[in-house]
Amino acid sequence: MSTDPASLSIDAEADGQDWPSFVLPSNSSPGIPLAGTNSNASHSANLSISSPRSPLAAESKRKSTRVANLLALTELRKATWARIYASGLSTGDADITTSRVPTWKQFDAVMIKCHRFIAVDPRDNRTMGWIACFYPYPQLEPFYSEDEAVFDVGLAEEEDVRQGRVVELQIMVAETERGRGVGTFLVKAVLASLETDWRYSTVQASCFPENEAFRKLLERCEFQSVSTRSKVVKMIDGPRKGDWRDLVTFEFKLPPIPPSKRQEQQPPPPLQQEHPLWTAPVINLTIDPNALFKRPRLG
Repeated sequence: MSTDPASLSIDAEADGQDWPSFVLPSNSSPGIPLAGTNSNASHSANLSISSPRSPLAAESKRKSTRVANLLALTELRKATWARIYASGLSTGDADITTSRVPTWKQFDAVMIKCHRFIAVDPRDNRTMGWIACFYPYPQLEPFYSEDEAVFDVGLAEEEDVRQGRVVELQIMVAETERGRGVGTFLVKAVLASLETDWRYSTVQASCFPENEAFRKLLERCEFQSVSTRSKVVKMIDGPRKGDWRDLVTFEFKLPPIPPSKRQEQQPPPPLQQEHPLWTAPVINLTIDPNALFKRPRLG
């Protein structure tokens, strides 16, 4: 639910990204967080005289309007992550607390590692915001198998072969970066990443009704409001300490995976021995305690 209400810009510039290819190029494995393109964009286009309609001018304009570059959120950025987290909580509408930032160890244990990203400024590589996913229904996780292959290339295209798991978003943007479309950039990036992962079917997000900016962002990214729970969470600190607050839940249904992509997105087969007919000899590792005290025979 933790979402910074003031950080989620509805900037139309973020719509120009080719999200699937930006997050997961065709020569990469699904489910692996990838770094964005090189932040040191070439300036050679500025030295050429070309028509505004030329491909060179169009490419230069596309680079100049990029909101941010995308990187994996790792422990290397934990100091900046904590600072941005605290900034978001201080608004009072991001979570049930206004000041209690979890430790990196707590965060790392809960959040899905292959679907968490940071947005960095293309000019100086500073962190602008981050997004992560977690399982809202952990009691269901024991029933899923990471190695279970659910793909059948012969299935019709309209048949849903996704495993059915639900993930929930958490997003924060630095106070100085709000209003630049960073929230839109991060949500669309993580959706593109999740679309390539056959384990997940639904992406959800929850917020307080007063968090109007986040609600508009989710609607812009094609999330649908599915429920409003009355007085379901209680503020534990801040100006509204002790207040019971409503919670609005939104969800996004991930599209079915096309048959052409099903085979290549199956989980990798388990490792096999190089010589399956060869059996390793059994080695007796039992130690005779009496042998440890025997003196070597001299002479």
